[in-house]
Amino acid sequence: MSTFNLHRLFNPKSVAVVGASEKKGSIGFSIMRNLLKNGFRGDIFPVNPKHSSIMGLSSFAGIKDIGSSVDVAIIAIPIHLVPGIVDSCGKARLAGVVIISSGGREAGEKGRAIEARILEKAQKYNLRIIGPNCLGFINISKALNASFAHLFPLSGNIAFLSQSGAVCTSVIDLANRKKIGFSHFVSLGSMMDVDFADMIDYLGSLSSVKIIVLYIENITNIRNFMSAARSVSRVKPIIALKSGRSKSGARVAVSHTNALVGVDAVYDAAFQRAGILRVNEFEELLDCSAFLAKLGRPSGPGLTMISNAAGPGVMAADALESHGMEPAILNPETIGKLDKILPENWSRANPIDIVGDTAPKIYADVVKICVNAPETDALLLMCSPVGTMDTLNLANSLIPYLKTLSCPVFTAWIGGDNVQEARHAFNQVGIVTYDSAERAVRAFKNLYQYGRNIDTLLEIPVRTDKKLIINRSKAQNIIKKAIADGARSLTKIQARNLLLSYGICPKITKIADSEDIAMQVPADYELIIGSKTDPNFGPVIFFGMGGVLAEVFKDTSMGLPPLNRLLARQMIEDTKISKVLKGFKNFKQVSIPLLEELLIRTGRLVTDFPEIIELDINPLVVKNGNITAVDARVSISVPRMSSPDHLIISSYPWQYEKKQHTINGHEFFIRPIRPTDADLMINHFDSLSPRSVYMRFFSPVKQLSKTMLIKLTQIDYDREIALVALMGKGRDKKIIGVCRIILEPDKTLGEFALAISDEWQGKGIGSSLLKLCLKAAQTKGIQKIMGIVFAENTQMLMLGRKLGFSVKRHPESGEYDLIIDFKDIHID
Repeated sequence: MSTFNLHRLFNPKSVAVVGASEKKGSIGFSIMRNLLKNGFRGDIFPVNPKHSSIMGLSSFAGIKDIGSSVDVAIIAIPIHLVPGIVDSCGKARLAGVVIISSGGREAGEKGRAIEARILEKAQKYNLRIIGPNCLGFINISKALNASFAHLFPLSGNIAFLSQSGAVCTSVIDLANRKKIGFSHFVSLGSMMDVDFADMIDYLGSLSSVKIIVLYIENITNIRNFMSAARSVSRVKPIIALKSGRSKSGARVAVSHTNALVGVDAVYDAAFQRAGILRVNEFEELLDCSAFLAKLGRPSGPGLTMISNAAGPGVMAADALESHGMEPAILNPETIGKLDKILPENWSRANPIDIVGDTAPKIYADVVKICVNAPETDALLLMCSPVGTMDTLNLANSLIPYLKTLSCPVFTAWIGGDNVQEARHAFNQVGIVTYDSAERAVRAFKNLYQYGRNIDTLLEIPVRTDKKLIINRSKAQNIIKKAIADGARSLTKIQARNLLLSYGICPKITKIADSEDIAMQVPADYELIIGSKTDPNFGPVIFFGMGGVLAEVFKDTSMGLPPLNRLLARQMIEDTKISKVLKGFKNFKQVSIPLLEELLIRTGRLVTDFPEIIELDINPLVVKNGNITAVDARVSISVPRMSSPDHLIISSYPWQYEKKQHTINGHEFFIRPIRPTDADLMINHFDSLSPRSVYMRFFSPVKQLSKTMLIKLTQIDYDREIALVALMGKGRDKKIIGVCRIILEPDKTLGEFALAISDEWQGKGIGSSLLKLCLKAAQTKGIQKIMGIVFAENTQMLMLGRKLGFSVKRHPESGEYDLIIDFKDIHID
């Protein structure tokens, strides 16, 4: 459905309230009150046939009486009446509706049937729906409170999305106390239509939104969610609190929304892959949100801690170590400066205990020394009401200086009523403060580790010319025969041959006939590699300690295919056994690149064959640094969908690989772009003349920045079609042309761009690339492709006409719009 309608929905010029009321305490009354009291400048239309006027506004019998002047309707009536209202809203060409009413799918079969009728009406008119069973939404910049929330948030740059209305109101209440500001509050309810993916895409496009915070009970359209989150998290932090971690919590979440809740560990893997910071507690959600909004993410792990007493410093150091981190080590120069101003009995280490009765000026001087120390990436200031310490006076003396700093500085004024005023003073001026050292350290740890994960996801992979050799047809025959025979699992020999066909564990010297035989095999230790298909997330790869103790120690990590070397290495390093793999005491080092390749090949196998529902290579015996597969088990089933639709992350679309020839007979190879093409892309850019660069980028770009390079090579194949034309082999290989079609989030419209190396222009390469891109877009169901072309780019204009584009000139700019509508043309 249209993303433009989402913009209209959240930025309406007029709002209708269906079920508006003057009865205090009713939802209809609360919505009308909120719309009127917060300064919304648009028109408000109460819709209630029982009243001629409500709160001084003329009441209407229905949407049809208002007509096309309404952008959005807020519906707060019994849900069985909603389908008719939605039909009227569609006919009146509204952008969307917010259905407050409960009683949908969460009420059972009858409710699901009503929701189905509502959705059918909405889709007929391209009408977007928030809800049902929701609180509504608030757009703070528009002073628009289209909800029945009792409070209005402070203005800021955080957008908050929640399936629970109660969580929304609780967050507003707490955030107002802590002076945390928001741009949007959206209660999504049952997510009949608009879901987390839609909202992440929409909010990701707004400059007023810097951080997106989610409260999640379940995720619908997981592949869309992952695609949206992976795209937006590159430029804006996303923080999520996913409830239902425990079995009992999951049952409550299911009863609340009547939707499937996935295994919690798989959500961890999915969020990490999507670049989302997952927190486990409500308090943690606000702590991290406040830190990010006011300080940004830490640039490094160097946390320097200052305290007026030893106890809080010890607690902070313990908390940091419990998270696998250590305090920054003070260098001799810093210690020397501190020696000059602190008593002889100061700690002379980090945390810095300045001694309880030290004057506020000394505390401030210590802060100035530490904030300028090269080892300090962030600074935690702590204070407890020791002896005669005036905690409020100290806070007030620090505030003017702290407000000027670019280094992240946050505080933990520890205590109850005696220090509450000091914390309030910090909050009033936007300085991040916590009531315990542990909370402060946890927020720092979360955001530092989140930053490391983002850096890893954006790391440019090293190019290798090694190609994974696989025998897809052999694997297909093995699986096809087993399925035809009605088997639910492969035999030992079939499993061995399947793995060998994908180059997995070529050192399989023996597949054990029983667990007893497998346990007699000598080993230093054992590993496991495998995959299991989750009903929501599809195949999930796992790695860790194997053998009979695997379920006891539960030292495993999870990842989602497709994998590359960076992601495979991250999986390995997330386990405790990884310390042994690098060589430990009498244990020899294992080849980490070999393990990475095994994980990548396993991911490739389950990517290509959705029939594989479970795969275990257990144990992988390690002896003297050598790896041998002793046992393998593969369970199969008739798949619900074909590859790669069973994945939640789009895989490399190998079907677009094709050999072609220029008009004068030179062979070139077309394939989708890969993350490892960064160096080739730089060389291709250098092969373009200034004129060609300007024709492609519409500006005189001098070089490709790292950010641009990542954007051009690390693409989501669900959101972008990007093909390169290659000449040469091995290290002599070079890109001579790039064509891409970037899709709108609703995947109905795409925009193309094309660049050919100057020496290869006019030889048919651009035609081949663009034609194959268009064919791929048509296969994906895209409706229209467009592009903007300068008038002097005559070759592109000729190519566009040749391929069936309509060409229309802008009279003011002299540029041309090239548009192809697949309803009118078919690409062969």
